[in-house]
Amino acid sequence: MDSFMEALLSEKTDKIPKEYDWFAPLIGDWDFEYHDGYHTDTLRTVKGEWIFRRVLNGAGIEDLFICPSRETMKSDPQPDGEYGMAIRMFNAKEKCYDMTYTCEKYMTRLRFVQDGGKLIGTVLDDPFQKWIFSDIQAESFHWQNVTVLENGEWQVNSNVYAKRRK
Repeated sequence: MDSFMEALLSEKTDKIPKEYDWFAPLIGDWDFEYHDGYHTDTLRTVKGEWIFRRVLNGAGIEDLFICPSRETMKSDPQPDGEYGMAIRMFNAKEKCYDMTYTCEKYMTRLRFVQDGGKLIGTVLDDPFQKWIFSDIQAESFHWQNVTVLENGEWQVNSNVYAKRRK
């Protein structure tokens, strides 16, 4: 392993208290189906992959979001596909996670809190946009991109159904 990767990747440390180590179950490699187009005439399903690791001496969780997957990129190219990464750091003062996600097309910042077994990330520049991790199990999880409408209802923009890679 080169020195950059050695310095970046790390094992668990005491920098994230156990009761706030909410993203620990996601560490690993995942294959997923991405679904969107709910509010259009064309529903879409795309295969992707999501890879989570502890980083920065255990103080953060980084992930790579690849959609379409590397395996299907050539056979199923998507004009709006993403090859992105996120870094989330535990904010001890606020008891939450601050996250930045970036890809070729945009960058966004979120703040994640835990609520009723869900990890809810609010986009800081647009609090009506949320990213939600739910149904987190040892072998699967669900992720959603939602918009909070004026009436308070949540409109689902996209779903990810992930299964741990064997």
